[in-house]
Amino acid sequence: MTSRERVNRAIHFQHPDRLPHYLPDGEPNDLLWLWPQRPPERQPWTAHGNRESYCERRIDEWGVVWERSDGQSVGEAVEWPIPDVARQSEYALPDLNNAQCFAETRAAIEANDRFANPLYCLGVMPFSSLNEGTHNIMGLQRMFVAYYESPDDLKALVGRLAAAQRDSIERLAACGCNGAMAYDDWGLQDRLMVGMDLIAEFFLPHYRANWARAHELGMDVWMHSCGNTLELLPALIDAGLDVVQMDQQENMGLDALDHVAGGRLAFWCPVDIQQTMVHGTPEDVRQYVGKMIATLGAHHGGLVGMAYSSPRAVNHSDENIAAMCQAFRTYGG
Repeated sequence: MTSRERVNRAIHFQHPDRLPHYLPDGEPNDLLWLWPQRPPERQPWTAHGNRESYCERRIDEWGVVWERSDGQSVGEAVEWPIPDVARQSEYALPDLNNAQCFAETRAAIEANDRFANPLYCLGVMPFSSLNEGTHNIMGLQRMFVAYYESPDDLKALVGRLAAAQRDSIERLAACGCNGAMAYDDWGLQDRLMVGMDLIAEFFLPHYRANWARAHELGMDVWMHSCGNTLELLPALIDAGLDVVQMDQQENMGLDALDHVAGGRLAFWCPVDIQQTMVHGTPEDVRQYVGKMIATLGAHHGGLVGMAYSSPRAVNHSDENIAAMCQAFRTYGG
């Protein structure tokens, strides 16, 4: 069984020969995770202000202005390019779907396809977010208000992002990707960011249409969404989502996740990055991996193992990272 077939069987509950992995331990993995190139930022980090109010500013490719005072953090958004959603049509989306941005992705897939054991090629959509993409360019507070005061303008902006996302999907398919990945965080720690009625009205029709297009082109759909999304998962399944990538599960519980989505939605997860990976021992980590496999992965598939991509930022120890990788490979066999 090739890695590509293994991942495909795992996410479609078709008896893979073992648990697929994407782990940082130097051992062979099963996925090729591809991020198309992005256009340069409009302005890199640049000194701003005077001695009394010194900071650094950058302007990203979307036109969002970021500030930081410590010289090393990701900073905080302070200005947004759409201050009034009623004027959203005047805003020009960045050129993220430029063909040149996909050149490296296409070359990597062509090289991978020549291997005796080709990996599953997962491409990230340049326009990967509809919810996050909207509030990132107009500000979260303005977006919350727009749901009620300017719904038609907000729907028009979300629709423009959805059309650009559909273009991203088609370009990834043309490169030869096996899956297309989106990013849309919907949860707070204990509940959804907004009510299901708003998600259903403003976003689910676009998800359904775009994910159907991906399926027409022969690709699976993967989406990162963190927070407590338990209430949303059935609607995402109904809209056509194949795999959810979530970095925290303990705020919902593995048993609850399995009850709501097990056997219908595949999971691409590390051990919970907020709880067990931070506060647990290596043995706790190993036991948690066993629990993940016994719940989410117990449906003739349903689970792909991974590690969090920025472990130092969330205080993961080398010992716990090693224990997680070893447990995924051992128990997943």
